[in-house]
Amino acid sequence: MNSRLRDILILAVGLAVVLAAAIGGYAAVRARAQGSGTGQSLAPVPKPTPAPSGVPEPQYDRWTIGVAQRPLTVYRRADKGSPVLAKLPTHTSADYPMVVLIDSVKDAGATTWYRIRVPVRPNGTTGWVRDGQMALYSTTSKIVIDLSERKLAVYRKGELVRTFSVAVGRPSLSTPTGHFYLTQKLRPPDPNGAYGPLQLGTSAFQPKLNDWPDGGQIGIHGTNEPWLIGKAISHGCVRMKNAAVQAVSRLVPTGSPIDIVK
Repeated sequence: MNSRLRDILILAVGLAVVLAAAIGGYAAVRARAQGSGTGQSLAPVPKPTPAPSGVPEPQYDRWTIGVAQRPLTVYRRADKGSPVLAKLPTHTSADYPMVVLIDSVKDAGATTWYRIRVPVRPNGTTGWVRDGQMALYSTTSKIVIDLSERKLAVYRKGELVRTFSVAVGRPSLSTPTGHFYLTQKLRPPDPNGAYGPLQLGTSAFQPKLNDWPDGGQIGIHGTNEPWLIGKAISHGCVRMKNAAVQAVSRLVPTGSPIDIVK
């Protein structure tokens, strides 16, 4: 499969996934945090607008996202004889669809393989999934979190859209740096509680919190202590004002990349 044909197929399938989400057949899922929750939908992906005839399409980064249609067997190499790195279910522990960010694509013989970022410890783990197990769509949205500035920036189509102040991990439990992605969107049972009205899961883990819920997975979430925004105070999660985290959720679809830098 050449790269141009693959891009066309990915775009076609992505638009089909978007349409399905829009009519509610696929998107409505149960989201739980701390044992219960309310309905939460997979974020929509904007339909690309064709450039006028004769006008080159602007150049900007676009990332491909996979949604598991069946349990994913993740191999260490693009070879079904390679050791199995992980097995991912079709839904997370919160019953949200399993979403992965695709780093690259490789043809090995008659099989197409996708190199994905795997939401497991240690941070930065990648592996290979065979074609045919995922629905694919694309995103131009990206989150960049600057720990020293305590700022979260949202980019779309290569343009800075909004910047927000955040609280980050305390020195002894710092927010990890690296390249991650948005794994799920959950509504906590108490919108006035510690997580606010919305919790955005990421593929990052706090290295020292193995015994925490979900293995110490880093979240981007609201707060009932907005006066602490701008400080290094959390157990590794990124806290935002409640209106801010809801704005980020509207701008950034699930699966979008997250870069955390010092």
